[in-house]
Amino acid sequence: MDLRFLILVFFIFTLSLNSYCQEIPENVPEIFYRNEKSLGFQLNTNGWGLGYRYGSRINYFEKQNYEIDFSIIKHPKEIKSSSYYSSNSFVFGKLNSVFDLRIGYGKQNEIHSKRDPGSIAIRYFYSFGPSIAIQKPIYYEIADGFDVQIEKFTDVHSPDEIKGKASFFEGFDEINVIPSAYIKTGFNFEFSQRETIIHALEAGIMFQAFLNDLEIMDVDDNQQFYFTLFVSYRFGKIVNAQEISEDYLKKRKKRIKLFN
Repeated sequence: MDLRFLILVFFIFTLSLNSYCQEIPENVPEIFYRNEKSLGFQLNTNGWGLGYRYGSRINYFEKQNYEIDFSIIKHPKEIKSSSYYSSNSFVFGKLNSVFDLRIGYGKQNEIHSKRDPGSIAIRYFYSFGPSIAIQKPIYYEIADGFDVQIEKFTDVHSPDEIKGKASFFEGFDEINVIPSAYIKTGFNFEFSQRETIIHALEAGIMFQAFLNDLEIMDVDDNQQFYFTLFVSYRFGKIVNAQEISEDYLKKRKKRIKLFN
């Protein structure tokens, strides 16, 4: 390869790097290792949930995430019905309410950085970890002549016999816990116009494997493995990491001056 071409490429690369370093604002070293705390509201193809995430920066483009999510899992055949006796609604054939608690670890990498407050930062992320499904039986108020019986759903019941769901606390002594594990990945679009505030939209996919089928409905196709699409909105704040030393900040500033 022509040596003059290599020198030209090297020269252009050096100029580009120098230009980039000159554009770095003075406060970049101070925000370099800032961490994040955020809450998220998530809509899944099989339910909805809430989550907390703590992000600890590894470097300017990458951080490690620790998260806790709580969600409600629904069956695709859930259809709400109205009671013949009142305005109470219920899902005919539903056996259990299922609540999912996930604890995970993952990483997030920045693809496109924000250059000004009005722009958008684009990142991709992944996380994985253990989870448990909390399966609680549902009890119904069943009309029996002039009396009302509190019973679980069985296939002998018809919609006209059900007055509605009984108290949520019925069946707490029959709760069943099912272990599982999950992995998820997606993209994060952060659009906040303030440096210390987080506003972001996320979209991605999640795979979750339970030890047993989740008995949500009185049907034959209750599932053990779930492949889920999700979208979420996150908001939170930036917090300064306490362990960052002044020596690193000084070295960073010297590096910028060196290229200038």
